[in-house]
Amino acid sequence: MDPNTVPSQSPANGEVVLDVQDIHVYYGQVHALKGVSLQIMRNEIVTLIGANGAGKSTTLSAISGLAKPRTGRIVYEGRDLSGVPAYDVVKLGLSQSPEGRRIFPRMSVKENLEMGAFSRSNKDLGADFERVYHLFPVLSERKSQPGGTLSGGEQQMLAMGRALMARPKLLMLDEPSMGLAPMFVEKIFDIIKEINSQGTTILLVEQNANVALEVSNRGYVIETGQVVLADKASELLKNPQVQEAYLGGA
Repeated sequence: MDPNTVPSQSPANGEVVLDVQDIHVYYGQVHALKGVSLQIMRNEIVTLIGANGAGKSTTLSAISGLAKPRTGRIVYEGRDLSGVPAYDVVKLGLSQSPEGRRIFPRMSVKENLEMGAFSRSNKDLGADFERVYHLFPVLSERKSQPGGTLSGGEQQMLAMGRALMARPKLLMLDEPSMGLAPMFVEKIFDIIKEINSQGTTILLVEQNANVALEVSNRGYVIETGQVVLADKASELLKNPQVQEAYLGGA
């Protein structure tokens, strides 16, 4: 796909929550992101799809404050995030469930969840535990169990639950279905839809492009650090280039 032919797909009318403007990110001499731009409207699910190494996770890291763009701007709810440290980004209402889960294996499930609320000034977590245990009942059953003893699917649920404990307005999910059995994949995406229905905007990075686009409003395709295609998710599912490259089409 040619990045010079990206369609000017604008989001539907609504409130822009996140506006990523032409960001360039380097790792040493490696030019990882080469002018990525995207917008997310309130209450949307937006997915980023692309091959390994395309720049999807780097985009999330830049938004989270973990990777600093050399040029470009990231504006969240009207505030420029340039120079804002990652721990303050969380306080502003952005939370991320990282690729590979990265839970604390020796800490209990409940302690892992408590860590997700570290940035909050309000430490009354009763309603938050109730919400997470409603979404992920298995975590309630395992709350005293060390996180490292959970199955892969349960650890993914724990990572997502931990991110929700920050009470994010925008939740970023990096490869939530990675390494999971099909049964768990279906559960995870059902829960993603429920979280969104509760009023949380979601930015989703996912290799399983079919499932991701089916639950999303819009999508962006990233190749070698550039957005090469942007459209409604329903249109991307029908796009021959996307089908061939990411959806297993002929």
